[in-house]
Amino acid sequence: MLNLDFATIAFQIVNFLVLAALLYYLLFRPVTRRVKEREAERERLTREIAQEREEAASLRAGLETRLAHAKEEAATIIVQAQEQAENEQRALLQEAQAEVERILAEAHADAQRVRQQAVDDFHDDLLDSILEISGWLIGRTAPVEVHDALVQQLNDRIWELGRSEMERVETFRRSLGDRAPTAYVTSARPLSPEQQGLLARTFTALADRHVDLELRTDPALAGGIRVRLGDTLVDHSIGGQLAEMRETVSQALKERMTRE
Repeated sequence: MLNLDFATIAFQIVNFLVLAALLYYLLFRPVTRRVKEREAERERLTREIAQEREEAASLRAGLETRLAHAKEEAATIIVQAQEQAENEQRALLQEAQAEVERILAEAHADAQRVRQQAVDDFHDDLLDSILEISGWLIGRTAPVEVHDALVQQLNDRIWELGRSEMERVETFRRSLGDRAPTAYVTSARPLSPEQQGLLARTFTALADRHVDLELRTDPALAGGIRVRLGDTLVDHSIGGQLAEMRETVSQALKERMTRE
């Protein structure tokens, strides 16, 4: 028959319980606590990793959005730059074309002016030659009576001025001031003593004081005389009439060229 020692059993139970308690407090609880702490740490790390992943995903989405916007903006900028470059190119082409047209217009106008000037110079030279030859022929062929008649006509014109335009004569006399007047007479032919005396008396009457004569001969006048007394010039010569005719003909030629 089995003999049980209850005291030993009780002692063993007590020892077991004490050992279990010691193992629980000294080993199991710290281990459990550390397991829980590690679990909590793992959960915290898991949450942080998840949060970081969410943040990374959000950041990536934001970066992708910004990248897409950047691409769109870059494409828009490129299109705008191309349009601006095309507009500037068209503007430059238009400016260049306008400048070319302006240069061509100026060149055409310059050519027209040069042509007109050449034509005018030709006409002037032609008229000068014709009038010079005409004056020379008239001077060589005109009789002395023509020259004398022109001298007499000038004398008569001055006397007629004194009779019909006395106000003009008074203005002329005032223009002489206090100076002793001299009549500078240019004649196509030498004046006779009678013609010199006639002119001296006429100019003395016109100036209302004694007038000296200074005589000069110029065959280019062809016939007649030219007189300068004070600020007044009187031309009654064939050369003077040819010069007036030259101006009239030159103006008529210019008007005709302008109409054509």
